[in-house]
Amino acid sequence: MKEIFKFIKPYRKKLFLVAFMHAAATISSLLMPYVMSMIVDKGIKLKNENVIITSAVFMTLLAVLSLVTSIVSNRINASVTTGFSSSVCKAMFKKINSLSFEQYSRIGSSGLLTRSTDDIFNIEGAASELVYTVVTVPMMLIGGAALSFMSDTVLSLVFLISIPPVFVFISFLVKPLYAMWEMSDKYIDEQNRIVRERLSGLRVIRAFNNEEKEHKRAKFATEEMAKYIIKSNVRSGYITPVAMLFLNLATVAILWAGVLRVQSGAITDAGDIIAVIQYVALISNAVIALSWTIAWIPHLKVSVKRIGEILTMPKQDDSADDEIAKTYSYDDGAEIEIRDLSFKYPDSKNPTLTGISMKIKKGETAAVIGGTGSGKSTLIRLLLNFYDADSGCISINGTPYTELSKGEIRSAYSPALQRAMIFEGTLKDNIMMGKRSATLDEVMKVISDCELAEFLDSHKEGLDYGLVGLGHNVSGGQKQRINMARTVIREAPVYIFDDSFSALDYLTERKIQKALFKRLSGKTKIIITQRVSTALASEHIFVMDKGSVVADGTHTELIRKSDIYREICISQLGADTVKEVLDRG
Repeated sequence: MKEIFKFIKPYRKKLFLVAFMHAAATISSLLMPYVMSMIVDKGIKLKNENVIITSAVFMTLLAVLSLVTSIVSNRINASVTTGFSSSVCKAMFKKINSLSFEQYSRIGSSGLLTRSTDDIFNIEGAASELVYTVVTVPMMLIGGAALSFMSDTVLSLVFLISIPPVFVFISFLVKPLYAMWEMSDKYIDEQNRIVRERLSGLRVIRAFNNEEKEHKRAKFATEEMAKYIIKSNVRSGYITPVAMLFLNLATVAILWAGVLRVQSGAITDAGDIIAVIQYVALISNAVIALSWTIAWIPHLKVSVKRIGEILTMPKQDDSADDEIAKTYSYDDGAEIEIRDLSFKYPDSKNPTLTGISMKIKKGETAAVIGGTGSGKSTLIRLLLNFYDADSGCISINGTPYTELSKGEIRSAYSPALQRAMIFEGTLKDNIMMGKRSATLDEVMKVISDCELAEFLDSHKEGLDYGLVGLGHNVSGGQKQRINMARTVIREAPVYIFDDSFSALDYLTERKIQKALFKRLSGKTKIIITQRVSTALASEHIFVMDKGSVVADGTHTELIRKSDIYREICISQLGADTVKEVLDRG
């Protein structure tokens, strides 16, 4: 809760002003019944026109004051509410962008999306009613009760006796609401996640004829979400009719008791009964407002808790990238050693990597090959320290990761990840994200090395050619080449190419590899691929299957000793090529 309320502090002055105006409007409303009783008892009863006119003018002024303060306070309150929610949104966005892969995976895109929209909308609604609930409702309850007692103690007691049963009933209704809203929000996240998966994997779902299964998953999540939302709303919906029943019965009882007291001579002024009834109406409105506030608190608590989970996540090590200069030289490569590494994603039942061990020498070009789901990209995420391994150790130049900051670890690498990211901006901007201080000559050289010269010449804007976010105005191969250009322009001891050649034809791939290997001579290079033709350019090949390294060696050695590698070669290069290697010795 503290994490949320700190965003209200900048608006304290405006909130005090709103509170003052709400207090003025409430006082105006509380004075109305008293003035009305004056008109009845001292004006109409005594036929005193001056009292009637004076009181009527005073009531008009009170009404105008209440109207003006309400309009102004609502406008100020609206600006405070939008500013508050905007601040929370900005803080959420900033925090989400600073999360580690492990933190991000624990909540997921769907959970982060609903927290940034639905939950913030809920606390925005609470913020808009904050001052009214804190100022007006207590003033209306206490002030109305006090003035009612001043008019007639007995009639006031008749009404006040009816209030405790209302809150007892409300407490009974509200008790299970927190758990219900928590479950409904959980299934909102789940429904959002399933829909996102269906949209992103639509082709795969259709290819494996899993549409019915996915439909059932979405249906279950939607039905569970709806079940808890309906239960919560139904329970909340009982509040108003039941509260009104008790309060209206109390009003009837007041009228009945008032008649008896008038007949017995205990009350001689009809204005007192009128005043008490009007105070009853004001108190009833306050009771209803307070009842809804109590009923709304469970949902608000759930939203605050969910947002607080993000804002209070521990800050990850964000050491400066240039720390690596203290440990590594950009002129040399780096030796990477992995020993008995195992890893399981959060909430996953089975481990993704098991007992991984490999050593990549300084300046060596190594390839990691394997089928989809063999754990290649997960291995890269561990190398970049996006996740911490469950067991085992990764060392760079003999220094374990546990002795290095995240900044030092990540600065040792310049990766081209599997998903080629293109950002909205010019071609030059996208490439220079790898090295902000790059000169024009360096940019043109890397464009030539990554076979982007033809692409550059085909657009009259040249380096200022505008790229759309996610690269929707370039082909898959062009995205990969831009991504590689951004990677290699940056100076680092180790370069990683995670499936970066998959969208390129064989000839273009060979040209780029030749240029890049010459450019990165002496640097350590790790190539992640499913294609044997890509791995052939490597000095050392590691074969992965089901989260483990099952073999390593050169291309020829692996054909002879690894059944899995041999099968991959047969499927991609043909049985004759494999047979020729085997026949040679």
